[in-house]
Amino acid sequence: MALNYSSGSSDGLPDEAKPDSELATLIPTPTEWVTVLGAALAEGLDWGIASYLIPPAARQRALADYSGVFGAGGSAGISITYPEQRAIFEEGLEDSDSRAEFFVQRRHHHGRAEPTTEFRPSFLWYFDAIPRSDGSWYYLDDAGRDHELVRVRRTAGELRIDIASLPLRRYLAARQRLLVVQLNRITRLDRVPSPKIEATEHTDLRHFSFHSGDIHSADRPGFVRLLGKQVVLPLDAAPETLTRPHPSVQRFPEFTIGVDPGSGQPITSTCDPDQLSDYFTDRGTPHYLTRVYFRRTVLNRYTSQPSRYRISDDRLSCLGFWSIAIGTNPEGMVEVYLGDLGRDLPTEERDHWVSFNAPPGGGRDDVRYRRDILGEWFDGPPDPLRELFAARERFSTSMTSLLGKPVYNSWNPEDQIAFEGLHVPTTSEQGEADNLILRLTKGVVDYLDVKALRQLPGVSDPKAASINCLDAWVTASSSDNENLIGPLRLLQGLRSTGSAHARGKNWNATLVRAGLENLRPDQQFIQILDLTAAALNGLAELAESQGQPEGNSSPGST
Repeated sequence: MALNYSSGSSDGLPDEAKPDSELATLIPTPTEWVTVLGAALAEGLDWGIASYLIPPAARQRALADYSGVFGAGGSAGISITYPEQRAIFEEGLEDSDSRAEFFVQRRHHHGRAEPTTEFRPSFLWYFDAIPRSDGSWYYLDDAGRDHELVRVRRTAGELRIDIASLPLRRYLAARQRLLVVQLNRITRLDRVPSPKIEATEHTDLRHFSFHSGDIHSADRPGFVRLLGKQVVLPLDAAPETLTRPHPSVQRFPEFTIGVDPGSGQPITSTCDPDQLSDYFTDRGTPHYLTRVYFRRTVLNRYTSQPSRYRISDDRLSCLGFWSIAIGTNPEGMVEVYLGDLGRDLPTEERDHWVSFNAPPGGGRDDVRYRRDILGEWFDGPPDPLRELFAARERFSTSMTSLLGKPVYNSWNPEDQIAFEGLHVPTTSEQGEADNLILRLTKGVVDYLDVKALRQLPGVSDPKAASINCLDAWVTASSSDNENLIGPLRLLQGLRSTGSAHARGKNWNATLVRAGLENLRPDQQFIQILDLTAAALNGLAELAESQGQPEGNSSPGST
């Protein structure tokens, strides 16, 4: 249905004054974005959008008139009833006269602070929405992935607050509400339209008026005004699906679990744990604990987002949403149990893992086998990252005790996330190793407090750099400079000669001096982790020995 003109028409009006393009954006079942709040920011513009909630039974009343706003919404205060003269506090969340509920507003704070956009709390709570600094909001699904919820669009002339349509309509369905979007747009004209424009559109989903007038001004005396309301409908969703703020359909893809020796074709199986056999039930299907293998690059999407994902030698986790046990076989492939793929990974993640699935090869992760299958208490080889983090903590504690002040400066949050997100390389690419070296050097060396280190015994240069301070202290203590200071200089050298700058001949020379030149970049980084952890532990042991009361033996002495 379109506007019904009882007088005049929009023919001859400037394009910006015609109503059709504005009305075309207002539909009852949007699938992309809905503008729920709009305001003019420039002089001479008279335009605005507001919105509020109503129960379905109030729709006819809301659309009875194209004008009018949700009068009590978003403004708390006291009103007096007569003749009782009773004071009633209006909280601004509901308007009993119009059977409407507050949804969104922009509050200006009398110019004393930046305006803020405020939503009905249940809308943000339903999605457990997360704010951004620009005023937008997003939420996380079960896989821990971001989804845009509220966006802010600002130009020189206007501000628009938009909400992603499908999440908004899901919220409406969960609350059994309709959204009423109100539009008011006035466009000034150089002349008064003649004949006068009068048009309306009134259905069970919208009510608009488009009319012209004369403001009796020498400067642009004419105007046209588009005023009205549009109802946005909730999703047609089953009530049981609305318990979750985002839809999720379980899919259990087939994974390769072996190779047919005759045909060479892959043998596949579903990962649905309810269809797999276990030690209690033989369903004639592969066992829940069947090993499935993946190229190590499957972890790249997780290592690139250390604020969201954590990877250790035996587990991958995403915030508080999901976690899955993993292993590594002798050829470096990631090993996961078939049933865990279906039980512990969200559907969206299974689709990612399928593309990295590879036939079994290179043997099993013997540590996992002994722990999970044989039930042995088995430590396995040390995890170089755990060793590194523990060594840095021990070094920090011991040096702080020795000097009476922290030896490391306080973390910048982003640097801390990057350092704690260090991982064993997933490829042998030099670029990945370079990035890890930068993060390791920053966390171990760059955050050292040089002012504190200059108070160490043996430091005579008041301008000595941090590693030189440690070197002077170790020398004065007659300790092993090569093993205690060498790895720290190696870190700085690799960062300075290649990772952070143009790679030159000094890069190769640094690798040769460290005995790393014949290793792949990923192997080099693991070796650097081991050397750095050993150096930090050695420095910590030296600090502990010097920080003990006289007469006590140092740790490990007899």
